[in-house]
Amino acid sequence: MPYVYFDAASTYESRDLLLDIEESPVFELYKSCDSIKCLKENIENENALIGIFIDNDFNKNKTVHTIADARNTASANTAQNYVETIVNSYNKKQGLKPAFLIESRLWFNQNNITRFSILTAMILVLTFIQVLMLSSLSISRERENGSYDMMLMTPTAPFEILFGKALPTLLIAMGQGVISFLICNYYFGIKPQGNILAIFFSILCFNISVVGLGMMISVFAKNPMQSMIMSFLCLMPMVMCSGMLTTVDAMPNWFKIFVYLDPLYYGLNILWRVYLEGQTLLQVAHLFIPLCLIGAVTITLCLHLFRRSID
Repeated sequence: MPYVYFDAASTYESRDLLLDIEESPVFELYKSCDSIKCLKENIENENALIGIFIDNDFNKNKTVHTIADARNTASANTAQNYVETIVNSYNKKQGLKPAFLIESRLWFNQNNITRFSILTAMILVLTFIQVLMLSSLSISRERENGSYDMMLMTPTAPFEILFGKALPTLLIAMGQGVISFLICNYYFGIKPQGNILAIFFSILCFNISVVGLGMMISVFAKNPMQSMIMSFLCLMPMVMCSGMLTTVDAMPNWFKIFVYLDPLYYGLNILWRVYLEGQTLLQVAHLFIPLCLIGAVTITLCLHLFRRSID
């Protein structure tokens, strides 16, 4: 787990305790900060899962402060438990009286409620399933019904045909996204910290980037059953790699290549930052760039494959 620390006291005991944390196999030091601002920025930017702060009056109050990124509550709780275990072990080893205390804080989910991260993520996951399933059936259903050739005989370009197939899927997915947002906001009481229009814009951009993948599946598949199977083959790994249930930091480095090719990974991080943190679209622009690139590549490949199948 990546972590940062700021040792304002810089005493022998504080340095010795931080050395025990650094030598722990579960933690990896990202940066040694020289200010509270540095500590906060690294947690906000997801460079570190947890921050450790030792104040100037450490010799007097014997308190170690921790700040954990609770956008993923399971990871935040695990990190804090590990720090607490290490501090308690240090207390026993040194026989300290009074012992060092732990004061913990959670950011972006102060009350440690799991549904904040899970239910907001489900807004995108449900629309992801909707877009992938409906778009993957669009062309293959025409083949099964025998209307595929008649569709090609219409005076429309391949791009217009694909656009006509994708538009209803996007509208249905956006409607489902709005309903999921309303349930999160009014039923579960997860109030958005960011601009609502920015949230819906993020959902729309994500759906556009995913629709190309579903259309590619539809072009490849010969019938709806093949479309369903290929959709599920893509669906489950992409959800598991997105960071919704398992933090990306816990994955092997070689596996992160697949994570960074997953549009759901970027979509969830954008939504969490806008919804839970209140960030603006400009602040998450670096996540929009790879998401749009994935969408451009999949849509271009889909159009190419569709033209090739016509030829």
